[in-house]
Amino acid sequence: MKTLGRGISVGMGILLIVVAASPATGYVPNTVDFVSGQAVTTHWSDADFPIPVRVTPGLTTDVSGGSDRSAFEAALATWSGVAGSSAGVFLEREQAVEAGVVDGINAVEFSNDPSLDGAQFVAITFALTNSDGRIIESDMLVNDRGVGFTTSAGSDVGLDFETAMLKEIGKFLGLANSPVGGFSADQTIDETSAVMYALARGIGETARALRIDDIAGMRAMYPAPGGSFASISGTITSAGSPVFGAQVVVHDPIADVLVGALTLPDGTYRIDGLPAGRYLMEVLPFTAPVVPAAIGGIYARDDVNTNFQRQFFEVTVRLGAGENASGLNLEVS
Repeated sequence: MKTLGRGISVGMGILLIVVAASPATGYVPNTVDFVSGQAVTTHWSDADFPIPVRVTPGLTTDVSGGSDRSAFEAALATWSGVAGSSAGVFLEREQAVEAGVVDGINAVEFSNDPSLDGAQFVAITFALTNSDGRIIESDMLVNDRGVGFTTSAGSDVGLDFETAMLKEIGKFLGLANSPVGGFSADQTIDETSAVMYALARGIGETARALRIDDIAGMRAMYPAPGGSFASISGTITSAGSPVFGAQVVVHDPIADVLVGALTLPDGTYRIDGLPAGRYLMEVLPFTAPVVPAAIGGIYARDDVNTNFQRQFFEVTVRLGAGENASGLNLEVS
């Protein structure tokens, strides 16, 4: 069998996503290229849902505190249960699978191979795509050798298994890392940060429920028929030139909704999947510890603009269900 990284026919692409093992919200569809000026994002066809996955029998051998299969299925169900989204993924069965080969199986392999000794990742997702970014097949390789897991929330014996799987399934569905998050006083990742936050949660940290930002991402990428969510779009410029890689964040303080997006090279942005509400706006550059390379795709380029100041705008956007506030163009300095 051919590997996902070799021998792919013309018109097909390979996406490799890595999650760092060390402790570490604007949703970001995984944007990998441009064709005829249009951004290409990795995505499943609506006709593919629900997507079947097959996993290594017994799943992980390095877990403590309960049922790893139940935790894995709970993570699948969480993404499949997003109101207003058609996305769905389910565990078809357990069988001997190999991640990274073109075999028509969406494989989740828990590998204890000695070659993983010293490997600094929790999981890697490989996606086989066609020229417009549609995912044909996706595999996940989980490090079952260098990473210990637990299913007991708050345990100090390993990474929370459901949390790790929840984030990686988000990547399986086509989301990239998210740049906007924060830290609590004890330097752990703030519980309000998106599941897809670019930095990985460490031992004792859990995120078993999606945040509004993650939910907006699923609604934007895979809207359910008849859904009615709002959107905000426009262009960010500096001295009249487009700003690439600016984080545009909208906040409804009454409903406690915080959602964001990144601008494309032409400075444009669009935030979909918003519940009706009254939103304030903020634009900010990438700041440490999250750097553009942590997002990947087109944002790994060296022309992402970080040379402007974080700015809050006295713009109140009143959105009803199904409304689009377009032309919200903002200048930063």
